[in-house]
Amino acid sequence: MKSKKSKYSRTVREKVGAGSSIRHQVVGAAVGIVGVVFGFFVLGWLGYVGLSHSPFFEVESVNITGSSKFGHDEILSLIGITNQTNLVAVDKVEIGEELKKTGWIRRVSVKKVYPNSLEIQIQERKPLAIVQLQQGLSYFDKSGFVFAGVKPGEGLDFPVVHFADETMVAGKDSMKNVTDFLKYTRSGNPALSIQNVSQIMVDEQGDLTLYMADNPFPVQIGQTKMWQKYKRLAKVLGWLYKKKKFDTVTMIDLEYSEGRVLVSFQS
Repeated sequence: MKSKKSKYSRTVREKVGAGSSIRHQVVGAAVGIVGVVFGFFVLGWLGYVGLSHSPFFEVESVNITGSSKFGHDEILSLIGITNQTNLVAVDKVEIGEELKKTGWIRRVSVKKVYPNSLEIQIQERKPLAIVQLQQGLSYFDKSGFVFAGVKPGEGLDFPVVHFADETMVAGKDSMKNVTDFLKYTRSGNPALSIQNVSQIMVDEQGDLTLYMADNPFPVQIGQTKMWQKYKRLAKVLGWLYKKKKFDTVTMIDLEYSEGRVLVSFQS
């Protein structure tokens, strides 16, 4: 007797064969896509290599704005830009990181202007005062950020702050009291300008004592109500200058009592 092939079995075989064909097609398409993508990548890389070594894109001019601390040639030296540098190969992020390493530069914006120019905008940190640390003197800005050591020949015409405990430099409250008071002295009141602040001492409890430049008597400031203390001291100093009694002062205590100032004179 002859065996009969099942219609169902034939249908299954046809479906399996069709599925296998589809899988082969999908795999083939995926391989093709990967090949095309890889090809574009290789072509793009070769194109970049060619452009980044082309004399056509050599840097001819660099426009630098916002820098007063560093000269034009000094900045070019810091970032390694020469007239043989290829503009395509310039790494803008790397330029910003190199300049920020100086401590003096807070923000950097770099723009490529093809085919041969580079624009660099710099925002520098401005010293508010100098802090005495174990390793020497360092500048800090209005936010209390210590950003660079004072090098020989650099400006020393700033108030000097001494902390009884150096760890207080990183303390939010102690440094904020110092920066707040110093910022108030830049408000334009001639009786108490930042130019007449010589030193500020901060003790272990965080209390501030100020010493004037033209008569270094102690001014006890404390650690609270910096704005009120500044206004009160400026008013007292204005009166002392007007009455020509400033040179005879030996101490001013802004912490004497609430709302009152104690002034001691030479006997």
